[in-house]
Amino acid sequence: MRKRKSYFEEEQEPASFWPSFTDMMSTIVLVMLFVALVAFVQSIFDAYAQREIKREMAQVAAVKKHIADLIQEELEERVGEDKIIRGPNNTISIEGDILFETGEAEISEQGKAILRPLSIAFQRIIELEEVSQYLYIILIEGHTDTVPYDNWTLSTQRAVAVVQYLFEVNPVLARDEYAQYFAATGYSEFKPIAEGNDPKSLQQNRRISFQIIVDDEKWQQKMYQLLEGELQAVD
Repeated sequence: MRKRKSYFEEEQEPASFWPSFTDMMSTIVLVMLFVALVAFVQSIFDAYAQREIKREMAQVAAVKKHIADLIQEELEERVGEDKIIRGPNNTISIEGDILFETGEAEISEQGKAILRPLSIAFQRIIELEEVSQYLYIILIEGHTDTVPYDNWTLSTQRAVAVVQYLFEVNPVLARDEYAQYFAATGYSEFKPIAEGNDPKSLQQNRRISFQIIVDDEKWQQKMYQLLEGELQAVD
């Protein structure tokens, strides 16, 4: 007699561990949605970062212009508008003949009378927190004309003389926390603001300039701190 197969002896189909087509499509859709969401959030952060960068750069430019305006106003009050030149990058220049005799690196009495109040103005500028947080250097530049002379030495000595007199007449500026913001350099005849060898052009090129240089690292660090704080607030 043929023996019947028991229930447990019946053949069974092997189990399938592969996901169904529907499951695969659902997973793909979810992944794509997630990627799109991440890209959207990133675009928001990027746009915000660009706005903050532009805002911070505008603020730095405004600070630089503000300092130059203060220097210009102080000098114009002492020597007149026609003797002050506003150059590129908010550089303020005063004709060198006002501060020095021809071929000399010793400040004249007239020059001292001009620089004394300017030394107080510099102190006040540095003490402004909204300024000092961006300020890197107040660069005093010496420039000469093209008349043959030891113009490298003369231009540098004149710039140094201005810094030294500012410190002498206002000892506060000689303190480390103030002095760190000053520097002096000479450009000889190689940065003219007037072309030609006529007396007027030569006179304009003999000058002392004040250039405001901002600290890129400081304002960029401040910018990143602002961004980090805002992003943490969003989270």
